[in-house]
Amino acid sequence: MLAYTLGLILFLGALTILAVASGWGLPYFLITQGLDWLRFNPWESIIMAGALLLLGLLLFIRPRTSTDNSFRTSLKGGDVRISQDALQEIITRSAKGLPGVLQVGTSLRQREAGLEIIVFCQFEQGVVIPQISEEILKKVKEDVELYTGIIVAEVKVLVRRLEKVRPVRVR
Repeated sequence: MLAYTLGLILFLGALTILAVASGWGLPYFLITQGLDWLRFNPWESIIMAGALLLLGLLLFIRPRTSTDNSFRTSLKGGDVRISQDALQEIITRSAKGLPGVLQVGTSLRQREAGLEIIVFCQFEQGVVIPQISEEILKKVKEDVELYTGIIVAEVKVLVRRLEKVRPVRVR
């Protein structure tokens, strides 16, 4: 938000300088009128300056939202956090290790009951979709729970495409 506000102020300042430099008198006239008004109305100017100072302070002091993209698992000695990227890598390797799986994408959500995993897949043409999907469900759940200790509440498989496998040409 602060970056957008600062960007808008800089953009408007640049347009004003460009307009004045090109000979257009209106921005210069409006700026001088505004400065005269501020000089001849001290109470209104003080109130306006105070409001702008408070708004600026609120932008810097406001509580920051956490952008922590990690998942926690508890051990006897404390907590372990595993990044979303590491979890996605485990899921991708688990699914791609199965025959007929060409590409894998993932989406993760933390739920009260555990982790919800959505696996987006592209299969080779000719695979039995229910069978390979069942294998992905089991393998992903087993691997994530084994390697991370995070409880998996649900795994969903979304088949995006089937692709015909092209034979590799060797010259």
